[in-house]
Amino acid sequence: MTDPGGIRSSTSAYGGLMRSLLPRALAIVTIAMMGLTSTISGHALPQPKVVGGESVDSGEFDFVASLLDAKAFRKSGAFQAQFCAASLTTPTTLVTAAHCVVDQKTGERFDADEILVGFGSDLRSRRLRTIAVSDFVVHPGYKLKTSKRDIAVLYLEQPVPDIDPIPIPTGQLLEQDTRPGVTATVAGWGATTKAGKRFPAVLRFGQVELFPDESCGNGADYTVEGVTFNGFTKREADPESMLCAIGVSMSGSVIDACQGDSGGPLVVTNESGPQLVGVVSWGDRCASDVPGVYAKVGSAADFLISAGALPPSSAPTLAPTLALVNRSGTRVTVRISASPEAARISAFAASAVDTTTGLVSTCTAVPARGSNSADCVLDGVPQVATLRVEAIAGNSAGNSPLSAPLLIEP
Repeated sequence: MTDPGGIRSSTSAYGGLMRSLLPRALAIVTIAMMGLTSTISGHALPQPKVVGGESVDSGEFDFVASLLDAKAFRKSGAFQAQFCAASLTTPTTLVTAAHCVVDQKTGERFDADEILVGFGSDLRSRRLRTIAVSDFVVHPGYKLKTSKRDIAVLYLEQPVPDIDPIPIPTGQLLEQDTRPGVTATVAGWGATTKAGKRFPAVLRFGQVELFPDESCGNGADYTVEGVTFNGFTKREADPESMLCAIGVSMSGSVIDACQGDSGGPLVVTNESGPQLVGVVSWGDRCASDVPGVYAKVGSAADFLISAGALPPSSAPTLAPTLALVNRSGTRVTVRISASPEAARISAFAASAVDTTTGLVSTCTAVPARGSNSADCVLDGVPQVATLRVEAIAGNSAGNSPLSAPLLIEP
């Protein structure tokens, strides 16, 4: 980021909203000076980056990834192909802005194979690692015209085990980390000038200050380092799902996200280390008299947990249920189902006991994305035996109680 700069997009305005607010598609990378257009494989993109910041040192912000237009990457490389940013939250998932993967004119979702993810701070480096996106999900509450719930989760085709994911605070920790006046860091490859025509090859970051809800949904002005900024009204910003922030340097320059920064992280560091509290969403010009707006990540905890991007905070407390699917020879298939009210399940396990001999057979199964059940195959069970089958469900926080037994006759 350089001095005044922000993550605001100028490609599509909020229909009917004041100040011609644009969905801060800071996830833009198409710039005239690069000879690119504001599209990815024909889709219209939003456009924002970070102004008033500085380049990161090697090893910093390793969890921040660049989103690349796969076709442009193959033709011109990562610097020309970058259009948004994202944050690694588990070895296989990234959190970004929904507007980075949704056409801002038509509302059509991109195809996953149009997007590559780049790991590495320097877009021109030969050491930049790229991984394909296998799929993505958009928050069901995302609103194109207002940028409400501007959050999406990307799934990588292969895990990234050598980079520490960034945690996402929820509940009381989220409230603590998003208090008015808290200092946060925004990072991205977005424009480094207010005009949005200069883009860095190396990831940049800047320090910003979080605004109170009164200035991010109730219209009150807010002063940062002696500089007063206008607040957004209820028609413009939703404090339940959005955070407002901007910074002022020692020289008095405004620090903000800008075109190309969309989807990038807003990070607060507490005693536990860096925490992802927001993603670059939208703004009304870069480094201007109003703050940048970020999607409040922790407020979407239920969606992120169900999408697998946020580890559950508790083990499942409800036992799963069992049903016989098939018994053939020495193989028995049972279906294990978790209650819809259960915490997110990452795996199931079942055991079958021969009620006569005590011989035990076991199996494990993983539910498909979005499903709360899976079929588990028990091999090597006696063909002529009554089986007593029980199962548990589990996630990264622990296991559920044991299911009620299922008796399977020969």
